[in-house]
Amino acid sequence: MKAFLRAAGCLLASALILSAPAARAQEKTEVRMAILAPSALLWLHAIAKDQGFYAKHGIEVKELVAAGSPALLQAVSTGSVEAGVSVADLAIRAIDQGAPIVISGGILTKSILRLVGGKDIANIAQMSGKPVTAGGVKGGTANLLRYLIQQGGGDARSLQLVAMANSKDRVVALGNGQVVGALLIAPFDTIAQKDGMKVLDDYTDPYLQTPLILNTEWAAKNPKAATAVTQATRDAANWIYDPANKERAIAILAAYTKVDPAICADSYAFIVEQQKAIGTGLGVSAASLTNLIMISKAVGAEPDSAKEFELSRYYDPSFLAGK
Repeated sequence: MKAFLRAAGCLLASALILSAPAARAQEKTEVRMAILAPSALLWLHAIAKDQGFYAKHGIEVKELVAAGSPALLQAVSTGSVEAGVSVADLAIRAIDQGAPIVISGGILTKSILRLVGGKDIANIAQMSGKPVTAGGVKGGTANLLRYLIQQGGGDARSLQLVAMANSKDRVVALGNGQVVGALLIAPFDTIAQKDGMKVLDDYTDPYLQTPLILNTEWAAKNPKAATAVTQATRDAANWIYDPANKERAIAILAAYTKVDPAICADSYAFIVEQQKAIGTGLGVSAASLTNLIMISKAVGAEPDSAKEFELSRYYDPSFLAGK
């Protein structure tokens, strides 16, 4: 009996020794990520969760929903969260001002904001002097709205910009005549069209709408986790472009935004097939940032950056390349 107990004890000890590394291998590093309200801006994030890309790279992402883009930037800058899906113009400004953040990848490297006119608006020029909305009354999206209206023959200086952060609210405002034009993000642009409104223009040149940003101090201390969250997002970007994944991608967006799959199918057609807005491989081009600066200058707004442009000041590709 004693011999049996000793043998059993040895087996148990061996099992514990063998299982301990396995248990440690299954442990995942938590990464807190600041996000905005569910929309196509977060499609890759939703895919990374659904397809297990975060888990595959050994991380568990904990979401923090920010009240708006400035709050999101502040959360990443202060280290309240480690990562965030930001808007590019605010990230540029913050980095120029010395904030400890860096762009590690380009989630949307073309704009998926569409200029939609109200039911009584047949052309862009009719918006001159009237209330419109792009979310904020200044900044990147407001500049893009003014630019598209200016390019369409309207008077960008006479516009009455109305603050309205949520695209869902913008659709309602278009419908009841509170505004005559709005920049809408998928899938809300399709919802507006089904309500009788028209898409009047898109911006199709390179345009970094939403980058993945990291707190640089955290990334320096946790390079594996910083690389993991970046590469998991890259895996989602590569996944969505595979035609075999089209139906699942549409279903993921529908579930995440709580919008009819048929509407999300239109979003896929525009974002993935037509605009090819999601950054293939998550890389960031210089043009996708300099066009933001060009647009702000074209409409006479305060430039997103007054410094001589250097891509490396904003974007660090080592997280995509890292092992």
